[in-house]
Amino acid sequence: MKWISKPMTLILFIALIGLIFVGAGCSKTTTQTSQVNDKKSIIDQLGRSVEIPNKVERIVTLPMPLPSIIYAVDGSGSKVVGMHPTSAKALNTGILATLAPELKKTPTSFVQEGFTVNIEELLKLKPDVVIQWGTEEKEIKKMEVAGLPVIALTQGTQGDLEGWIKIIGQILNKEDRASELIAFQQKTINDIKSKTSSIPAEKKPKVYYFLNENLQTAGTGTHHNNWIGIAGGKNVAASLNGFPNVNMEQLQTWNPDIILISNFTDLQPDDILQNKIKGQDWSKIDAVKNKKVYKIPLAGYRWDAPSVESPLMLKWLAQVQYSDIFKDYSMVDELKNFCSTFYKYDLSNEKAAEILNISKQ
Repeated sequence: MKWISKPMTLILFIALIGLIFVGAGCSKTTTQTSQVNDKKSIIDQLGRSVEIPNKVERIVTLPMPLPSIIYAVDGSGSKVVGMHPTSAKALNTGILATLAPELKKTPTSFVQEGFTVNIEELLKLKPDVVIQWGTEEKEIKKMEVAGLPVIALTQGTQGDLEGWIKIIGQILNKEDRASELIAFQQKTINDIKSKTSSIPAEKKPKVYYFLNENLQTAGTGTHHNNWIGIAGGKNVAASLNGFPNVNMEQLQTWNPDIILISNFTDLQPDDILQNKIKGQDWSKIDAVKNKKVYKIPLAGYRWDAPSVESPLMLKWLAQVQYSDIFKDYSMVDELKNFCSTFYKYDLSNEKAAEILNISKQ
């Protein structure tokens, strides 16, 4: 029996070694699967599937409203490691610097002219994901060649805006929070439309959106054209596309009832009401004669751009255009309630009034 037991022992030993190697192979396979599971795919607004880490810690944003959206979804700005310089200007002018002081040191120098990036400077930020406008095809390709995942966004419609919020929720694994913000957008739109949709076209005020001193405005295909219409106004530039420049002769022909001054310019209502802009004569326009010139507010971000605060823009504009129909809106209270609900911040009456330019209008 002894001559049999030695071979059997050898066989068992070989079998045991084999099991060890098989086990090692299984262990390696499990690790690879875990690495795969550490990634997720997000469909961006160009319909592309973009693979990003499951847990994103470092985000670079080129579209200007995004830092405030990320803060609203995440409750922090700590994951924003790079932003557009125009975002930084709004940050320091509005309340976002108070809400998220960590954003005050966020780098912006990687951005060159427009939405062009310095790829070397961008790579130093070590982003898990970069968010860029879908129109910047060359920039997207440049960043992807450098090995960066890029999510592309589009703009111009309410659906685009809601898509931004949804995508930010997916990136941060906070889809429920994003859904709350989207629901607030939709409820506000439905509430305002229920009061403005029956107003006859001939009774709607003519509205001019003053983007800058070059008389650039917003026409069809812009978010601005949408919110003027939702709030019951008629955009005088609706027959034009995008963001065209016009002239005083055209403006005098349009003769708007209301002028809305963008927060992308430092100009104030008095600059128009008192004809301070060189080479422009506003005195013949009804909005000026009737002192219906308003500065668009900036809280967490500029209200004339699409953002999580767009419902506040709609409520504010609805009241500007129809103070009688929307007299139940207290914009101070609306702003304070929004900050309390979505920013977890107690805004004072005085600061709310300052944001709303109440003393300046």
